[in-house]
Amino acid sequence: MRFIFFFFCFFFFLLQYSYADNNASNQISFVDKEDGHFDVSEYMSQAYGFVPVPILITEPSVGYGGGLALVYLHNKLVGEKSATGRRIPPSISGLMFAATENGTKVGGAFHQGYWKEDTIRTSTYIGGPNVYIDMYTQGRAFNLNLQGLFLYQNIKVRIDESNFFLGLSYMGMKTKVSINLPSLDTDFSGDVSIASAGIIAEYDSRDNTLSPNTGLLLSAKGLLYDEALGSDYNFESYQSSALIYNQFTPKINIDFNLIADTLVGDKKEIAPYLYPFVSMRGVPMMRYQGEHILIAQTQLSYALNTRWKALGFVGVGKAFGEQIAAPSLSFSQAPNIYAGGLGFRYLIAKKFGLRVGLDIAKSKEDEAFYIQFGTAWKGL
Repeated sequence: MRFIFFFFCFFFFLLQYSYADNNASNQISFVDKEDGHFDVSEYMSQAYGFVPVPILITEPSVGYGGGLALVYLHNKLVGEKSATGRRIPPSISGLMFAATENGTKVGGAFHQGYWKEDTIRTSTYIGGPNVYIDMYTQGRAFNLNLQGLFLYQNIKVRIDESNFFLGLSYMGMKTKVSINLPSLDTDFSGDVSIASAGIIAEYDSRDNTLSPNTGLLLSAKGLLYDEALGSDYNFESYQSSALIYNQFTPKINIDFNLIADTLVGDKKEIAPYLYPFVSMRGVPMMRYQGEHILIAQTQLSYALNTRWKALGFVGVGKAFGEQIAAPSLSFSQAPNIYAGGLGFRYLIAKKFGLRVGLDIAKSKEDEAFYIQFGTAWKGL
């Protein structure tokens, strides 16, 4: 708890230097006038320009680490409103660099754009990852290193004034791969080009994209990896997810996260690190991979008072079908992967409904803690 407190003190100390109007008569208060608790709503309502943001990494598959992002807010976080009254988030650009204790380094630039009164949304990422991570087959760990250049771009268009979006995406990566899986017939090491084009369909009715209390985020994506797009591999990937937020009482939320991923194509045309994996708090990334992935998670949170929430979560996942350097498993043959834990959230920006906190999670193989900024189930 003390660590979290000092982290946020440091964070908001840095933020004060990004405030565009430093007139002493217009000082910002970090104390809520109604309940007297620490709150950054006043700052977030007025801040814009360049904002330095510390990065903390607690992912067990790459080790602990950190870095810094220099973020540029194109408008105030409080946002404007469209002609129909819909709040428009500010566009955000930035540079970032982070490193972890196992040697992983990631740097790059990003832009999250909201155009034409939030009827068009774009996401752009350009970076140079150098990632070290363990892959597993038949209980044995093998190290994977990916180093190169990465580009991702998508565009989503709102359908009339509804909560539906349709869009397109492109991903391209030129990388040097080092992987030692002796039981594979194909050597996937060396200089590799990976590229995909995709179709996106989304429905988003969440009341708050950072810390939702109610609403749905439904997403479906179809991705084509093909030589015509610049890829050395040829296959298809289909991804779907549902984030369901239910506020049963003013104090109790019971939320759900459902994920299904699958690959279609010749398995010799699919690099091992491109297989989907079970992603849950407490389970290291890429620990369980397979041709098909199913995940179901639920989270119960209880409001102790107007600022603090306690929560518990549990999930189960399966990786089945073709496995990496292992016999194919049917759905019934594949083991259930369980994970769960406890956490807390603090309402740090009441006006925006933003909560921050800490989760401690455990699975059969590992334990981990996660610093959370907003929801643990990402869907921004």
